[in-house]
Amino acid sequence: MPQKERKFLGATVSAIIERIHNGKLEVLLQTRWKPEEDPKHSGLLEIPGGRIELGEDVYAALRREVKEECGLEIESIKPGKETKTKGKFGEVSVAFVPFCGERFLGSNFVGFVFVCAAKGKLRSKGMIDGKEPRWVSFDKFKRLVSNEPERIYSYHLSTLKYYVEQKEKGLI
Repeated sequence: MPQKERKFLGATVSAIIERIHNGKLEVLLQTRWKPEEDPKHSGLLEIPGGRIELGEDVYAALRREVKEECGLEIESIKPGKETKTKGKFGEVSVAFVPFCGERFLGSNFVGFVFVCAAKGKLRSKGMIDGKEPRWVSFDKFKRLVSNEPERIYSYHLSTLKYYVEQKEKGLI
């Protein structure tokens, strides 16, 4: 099925998707797979996410990217706070609160990361830009981020280290 031509902002959204399984916290990871567009980073572990389309709401982009990449439907977003205001000429501005922001220094991209819960079944076929989605225990996730950072997609590495720190402090 051919995709329509998309126009993107220099902004991304990503989801740290959590679940409790058998009483233990798990986090979703997938393998980044863009061998033609980004062969250097293909094969590294990442969280689902991607570019925000021109005119697209941040939360809509987050839901779309998660669905495209791993087949899940987002149920909740932390913190998920949003304020919409209509201006003098009818334009709408939106203030939103992500878990954190991220970027590669020297690139034109800036990203917004949200901590989420999702429902549905992980899709392993027909994924866009990723493959092999899987749930990993928080302990394994922490070990990967701390002891094997070379296995993690660099764009997300500082964010995932920050997530582990905040989680261990009980702040999220």
